[in-house]
Amino acid sequence: MAMPLDSQPDGSYSSPPPMIRFDVINQAFALFQQQVGPWILIALVFGVVSLVAAMIIGMVPVVGAFLGNLPAMILMGGFYKAALKHIDGGVVAVADLFDINEFIGPLVVAGILVGIGTSIGTLLCIIPGIIAGGLWMFTQCLIVDQRSDGVVAMRTSWNALRSQWLMAGVFYLVIALLAVAGMLACGIGLLVTGPVAALSVGLLYRDFFPAGAQPAEPPFMSPGSGL
Repeated sequence: MAMPLDSQPDGSYSSPPPMIRFDVINQAFALFQQQVGPWILIALVFGVVSLVAAMIIGMVPVVGAFLGNLPAMILMGGFYKAALKHIDGGVVAVADLFDINEFIGPLVVAGILVGIGTSIGTLLCIIPGIIAGGLWMFTQCLIVDQRSDGVVAMRTSWNALRSQWLMAGVFYLVIALLAVAGMLACGIGLLVTGPVAALSVGLLYRDFFPAGAQPAEPPFMSPGSGL
């Protein structure tokens, strides 16, 4: 895996940053096959809990319609945490999905802001929303892996990927289409495509942020750069 690169005095880097690569999808499927049972259970529990919680919250007058996605936003953090655990050599379990108590606040903040940003982008002829989603796709991984707060995680993800904004958008679209494909056969396919999608993003994330790395600022950018 690529290691973080040291910046030079002029803000450039001695070697190029990691590149977005699509072979992580094949690697993700291979990882999924290693722990099929636990991953299917994780995906099943995620779907059931998210759906039931959304239905209950949706019954709350006025705010219910706006807060129905909150459970899924939070649990996706657990999904990515499990993915990174597997990638780093661990054995995943359903309990990993709920091992996110300390990250709930940042996950909610990031989930709402990313949702608003991608929605606005989608209204602007769809493509800007796809690109924004791609640039922010490391946000949840950064929260559960680097313990970043929501806004910092968004900025770090954006800055890590913005030099490859087009490929980030294409990758995000491919992963989204993979998830949509899983909705066929009454959603049963999501038990496979959901974990594979999370593992794919996790593998790409590990290229940019190797295990143990603690970037205080967004990597691969000159000091002072931001959104």
